[in-house]
Amino acid sequence: MATKKNADIARQREDEVMLLRTRDRLEFREIAERIGADVKNTYEAWKRGRARLHKEASEAFGAYVGEQLATCRQVIDGLMPMVRAGGMHAPKAGEAIVRAMDHEAKLLGLYAPVKTNVTVTDEMTARVKALAEEIAALDGA
Repeated sequence: MATKKNADIARQREDEVMLLRTRDRLEFREIAERIGADVKNTYEAWKRGRARLHKEASEAFGAYVGEQLATCRQVIDGLMPMVRAGGMHAPKAGEAIVRAMDHEAKLLGLYAPVKTNVTVTDEMTARVKALAEEIAALDGA
């Protein structure tokens, strides 16, 4: 069973391997020689370090998106009474709500590109060429 001290040493080793690999661009063999370990353990430390950093980054990103969504919800909830009441500030409050909703949609990925499968036929190509010739004739007139 790993102790806290062993876990700290392993984490330090992973961090060192990550730095030597990413910052210094050393090969695993060179890293192993530098830290006094074998190549297999060096590679495993690198894999563990990458997995840990990926997990930490994912959690931080998720927390950030959650905070942003909560802020958007607070803005919308706070401004909605002004819009409903009407008055001179209603148009500006409505614009702010739309911007907050737009930000929400971006955070949620609702504006992600959609893949489409488009087939161009010979008939379509001929129509485009004919239209181009018409436009060229108009420019010359």
